[in-house]
Order: sequence, then structure tokens, then C-alpha cells
Amino acid sequence: MIEGFYKYRAKPTLVEKINTIRIGQSRPDLCGTPILDEGSVLFSSAASANDEPRSCYNCPFFNYEKSCKLLDKDLEIHKFTWPKERRDGAKPVEFWPVCGYWIHGQPNYGPEEHYANLDPEEAGLGWVNAPEPGLSLSGTSCGGANGGDDCDLWMIEGEKGDKRAAKSGFCRVMQKTTGNLDCCAAWEDDDWLTWQMVEERFRESKP
Repeated sequence: MIEGFYKYRAKPTLVEKINTIRIGQSRPDLCGTPILDEGSVLFSSAASANDEPRSCYNCPFFNYEKSCKLLDKDLEIHKFTWPKERRDGAKPVEFWPVCGYWIHGQPNYGPEEHYANLDPEEAGLGWVNAPEPGLSLSGTSCGGANGGDDCDLWMIEGEKGDKRAAKSGFCRVMQKTTGNLDCCAAWEDDDWLTWQMVEERFRESKP
């Protein structure tokens, strides 16, 4: 035995002490909301995304213009523009799909492949609006540079500052500074379209 090391004995008094310590260590902190770390929000750096915004169109799980390898094969996934032309004071907006399982890579341009059948709600599937139609790539990022859309939870100095021009800002979720083209699954925007909304739109548009 190592000198000075107390040998555990299953005495009732000692077990009670250990249980008391465990309870104390696991007690919730009532002082404020827990600060999440990178692993908790599936953080991806700008370098890991090749300085590109995140969408299905630069993810290897995407069966190009068809579906996702991880979701229901009958779930229609592709970008779309609505309305098709300017009308009633509304301009055309292009929406790009993305979910929390995004990783950087090339989509599958061959026959459809399916590895899983995840719940799209739990996967965080939704559509994000591009700053303008016709971009070669769009999607999510902290600051919305390079054709992406910014996160409402990412702050920069000055209320009227241009987020897309900022190199870095403050993430309210992780409570630290992140780069413009960093991103995570906690990304949030008031223009976000849920997968239910989009699938309903696809059904309505079919002849």
C-alpha cells in the first residue's frame, strides 16, 4: 500500500461520507445558466470548414439535391427560392438547408445512400436564408461572412456594426470570442425555417 493512502473499507459511516461528497459535487449551480463548451454545441472552426458557411451543399452526408444519408430517405432536402419573383412588396429569398450533424466535405453526386433514419427535429434540420440569391455557397456561421448568414447570439461592438465585416465577436452561448466563420449547433436566427415549414412548402409546390 502507498504510504499515507487511506484504504477504503465499506463501513456505514464512510459510505455516508462518500455519498455526502457526491451529492455536494453534483449539486446544481443556482447562480446562473451553465456556460456550454465547444463539445456541447458541436463547434466547428473556420479552418475545419475551409472558411465556408455551413450547409448541406458542403457536407458529405448530402445526397445532392435529393436527401440526407442520415435522415428519412423520403425527406426532400435541397435549397429553394421564395417567392420566385418580386411581388406584393416581397423580394425573392434563397434558403439553404443545414443540420447539427454537418461536417465539411463534398456531397454525394451518385446514387442515394442512407446510413440512418434520425429524427430531423433532433438533428436540428432547417433552412437558412442567403444574403442574396444565386450564390455559389451559403449557410450558417457566427458572423455570416463569405455569403453566409450570421447568428443572432453572436455580438460585435457597436449596435450598427456590420457583422459580416467583423473578424471576431462574442458568442453569448459559450461566453467567449469566436471567429466570423466559426459556427456551432446553437446557431440561431429569426429568419430560420423549420423542416416542417419547408416540407409543407415542397408538398404545396408539387403538381
